[in-house]
Amino acid sequence: MFPTREDVHGIKRLEVLREAAASFNFKGYHATSMNEIAASLGVTKAALYHYFPNKNRLLAACFEHAMDAAFASLERARKEGLNGRERLVLTISGYVAQLINELNCCVVLMEEQALEPDDHAKLVRQRDRFERALRAFVREGIEDGSVAPCDPKLAIFVILGAMNWVPKWFKPSGSWKPDQLNGALAQMFERLISSSPVTAMVRDVAQLPARAEPPASLIALARRERSLRVGQETQFDRQIGRKIVKKIDKRTDKKIKAGGKR
Repeated sequence: MFPTREDVHGIKRLEVLREAAASFNFKGYHATSMNEIAASLGVTKAALYHYFPNKNRLLAACFEHAMDAAFASLERARKEGLNGRERLVLTISGYVAQLINELNCCVVLMEEQALEPDDHAKLVRQRDRFERALRAFVREGIEDGSVAPCDPKLAIFVILGAMNWVPKWFKPSGSWKPDQLNGALAQMFERLISSSPVTAMVRDVAQLPARAEPPASLIALARRERSLRVGQETQFDRQIGRKIVKKIDKRTDKKIKAGGKR
């Protein structure tokens, strides 16, 4: 499958997000400069401005990406889950899979106070809506008998607190593959709330099966990202829409041809 011009733009936009998120997660938002992000990509600072007008907008895009993944997982779980517990675990599992996917790991979860007021308010509204949906799954599970009686608010706070820290320490290049870690986390989260918890869980995460087929291609991810942003173009987007992108150097182009591996 050959990428279109729009695909290439989306791929490069995702690459910028991934590098920015890696820097924000490692050094913190305020300690990271646009110059450093550009240098890690091997491009000029000016080239970044074709995709994002400033560092604040780049951070906001990272959070938007996370919430898009959250709601996509929520909708899938509503369709596939057979009870409250299954819907909750499917949502969390799908969300974590997006957070730690090596092609899609452009998520920052610990720097929300650095957002601009409007962006922060938007994030809080989306996050509250997501959390309410998760609590509803817990209540459904208590009613249908799949979840042990508990305080839904506390249960979700515990699960989200553990889950949101994962991108801070997980490295796709480490001994645990994303699929293995996601499977182990799903076991733990399910056991936490289950009305009939298993008596044992996996003792070695690295022994869990890993997906044989490669994850979704960067082209597919770029198209998904673009479809989620339709109708959300900013004035900046319109102003630069017809301009020629500054040439991304060989390092970034090689990542695109190789499927975006770091």
